[in-house]
Amino acid sequence: MTRRRWTITIGVGALVLAVVLVSALLVGLSREDERARTPAGAVRTYLTALADADASAALAVVESRPDARFLSDGVLRQQRAEAPISDIEVDDPGEFAQTVQARYRLGAREVGMPIRVTRAGDGWAVVDGAVKVRIESLLVPSPTLFGAQVKAGETVFLFPGPQRWGSRDTDFVGRPADGPPTGPRAPMTVQVVAELSPTGASAVSDAVSAQLTRCAASTRADAGADVPGCTQRLFRSAVDGSVRWTAPRDLSGLRYLLRRPDARTGSMPDEKDLGTVDVAGAVEWRVAYTPDYDRDGPRVETTDIQYLVGEVDLTADTPSFTAEPVS
Repeated sequence: MTRRRWTITIGVGALVLAVVLVSALLVGLSREDERARTPAGAVRTYLTALADADASAALAVVESRPDARFLSDGVLRQQRAEAPISDIEVDDPGEFAQTVQARYRLGAREVGMPIRVTRAGDGWAVVDGAVKVRIESLLVPSPTLFGAQVKAGETVFLFPGPQRWGSRDTDFVGRPADGPPTGPRAPMTVQVVAELSPTGASAVSDAVSAQLTRCAASTRADAGADVPGCTQRLFRSAVDGSVRWTAPRDLSGLRYLLRRPDARTGSMPDEKDLGTVDVAGAVEWRVAYTPDYDRDGPRVETTDIQYLVGEVDLTADTPSFTAEPVS
C-alpha cells in the first residue's frame, strides 16, 4: 500500500471513530437527560435499573458518586436472584417535588414508600439511592460481603435489597441483626453474627461422631478411665473389661450453638472463639456387660442415656469434639 493510500485509510478510520464517539456521547447525554428530567422519571429509572440489575443506569440517577465496590451488576444480580423487583408504580408529584411515592414488590414483600429526590445539575437524582452502611461488628470467622472480604469498622455502599454476609470458611454464614433496607434510606449501621451453614452443621456432627466412635472402644463402665477424654459412664456394677459400648448414631438430641455476645453483660466472645461451636444434649448408647454380682450369669444388654456437653472448633485444620469433664 502506498503512503498516500495509507494516509487516506488512517484518516477515514479516525473520522469514523470520531463519529461513533460523538454519537455515543449524544445518546448517553440524551439518556441521562431523560432519566433525570423529572423527579418521577429519576425514581422510575432508578427502580427499573435495580430490577434489571443495571448498576450503571441506577448510579446515573443517584445523588453523588459513592464507593462503587459493591454497587456492581454482579452484586445486583445476586440481590435480584434472592429478591426480584417487580410491579413498579411511581406517582408523578410534579416537576418540583422533593419526594416521590413509589410502590413495588421486592421478592415476596410489597413495598410502598416516599423516595427523596434532589436537583442534580439540570435534572433530578435519588437521595441515598446507594445506602451508606457502617459495619459496626462482625462476629463471623473470615467475614465476607457478597463474597468479598470485609472487616468491622468499614463503611460500604449497597443498593437496597438482600445482603449476603458470609465467610470464606464454608462452615459459616452471616446474619445481620436487622433486616436489610427495602429502598433508599439514610446511613445505617449493621451488626452481623455467624450461623452454621449446612456444611458446618455436618462438620460438627462428624466431629462428635468420631469422638463417640473412639469412646466406644472403652471396655470399662467409666469410659474415661479407659479412653482419655471420654465421658460416658454406666452407673451399674460391671466387671472391668467386660463392657461393650455401641456408639450412638442418632444425634438429633444435640444442639449446636455458635458463641454469641452475652446480652446481660454486653461482652463479646474472643476472636479465637468465633468459630467454636458449643454442643449439648442427650445421646443414647447401647451397652452390654457382665454384672459384677453374677459373673457366671448371662450378659446384660441395655441402653444408657448420656447428657453430652462439649465444643468443636471449626477453624481447626481437623475439627474435633472435646467433651467437658464429668464432675
